[in-house]
Amino acid sequence: MGAPVGALSALQRTVLKPDARWWQIGFLASFLLFGALWHDIAIAPAQVLLCALSALGTQAAWQWGLRLPTRRRWSGYLSAAVSTLGICILVRSNGLWVHPLLAAVAMSSKYLLRAGPEACRSHVLNPANLAAFLAWALLPDAWLSPGQWGSGSLLALWFMALGLWVTRRAQRVDVSLAFLLAWGGLCAARLAGLGYAWDPGVAMWLRQVGNGAVLLFAFFMISDPMTTPQRRVPRLVYALLVALAAFVWQYQLFRPHGLIVTLFAASWLVPWINHAWPAPRASWAREPVLTFKPESA
Repeated sequence: MGAPVGALSALQRTVLKPDARWWQIGFLASFLLFGALWHDIAIAPAQVLLCALSALGTQAAWQWGLRLPTRRRWSGYLSAAVSTLGICILVRSNGLWVHPLLAAVAMSSKYLLRAGPEACRSHVLNPANLAAFLAWALLPDAWLSPGQWGSGSLLALWFMALGLWVTRRAQRVDVSLAFLLAWGGLCAARLAGLGYAWDPGVAMWLRQVGNGAVLLFAFFMISDPMTTPQRRVPRLVYALLVALAAFVWQYQLFRPHGLIVTLFAASWLVPWINHAWPAPRASWAREPVLTFKPESA
């Protein structure tokens, strides 16, 4: 007997037109594995496991509690896997409780903090960005370690190639490139203003622009199609302003984690931007936009 038509069509959609988050999961997992094997990053397997269980469990609780149509599909849980990897890449702790707590709060924020016009109503904060901000701002036993992979040219090229592929599939390559151009230009202007010669100026610029923290931010945080402006021109302006604010925070005010802090603050403006310049909400898997209407009994 052949497979049911519904199951077969779902399998065909997954294989032939996969959700862009599958690419995110594959790349972020390889990035985390690279750090664990070659850079000896300070995260225990138990922390990764507890973070994943918390994120998936929280997502499932909300999905089933709200009776969302995606509660029985893989697509309903992909964002939990993406957020788990992002949290494990950025956040460090000496205990086992930090990662699962951050995962639960981050995934819950998708359902509790929602705003914007009906056509593009979505969660306000990128879950991994929220977790990183809370780890830095509130938790005493946690800290951020975004630059631990260094800025090797081969790794940066690998990161950019896969990052461009993912953001292209998510229809957000424009915001990634706009941010990187603005950030790179500001860093170059600063080094020139400080009077650095070509050597070591170029090497310093590459470390500031091509390190893992900046590329992770550009391709997997600010490019999130659910938490960036839906219309292209406001989205590009948004990317430029985030780059400028992060630059001021980090290099003029001399405060740490400018990218994480600035994106957290700027995300609250996105619903207002979407009200002012409305556009249909992006979809990860080319499916109808979900609303929070429970299924009829």
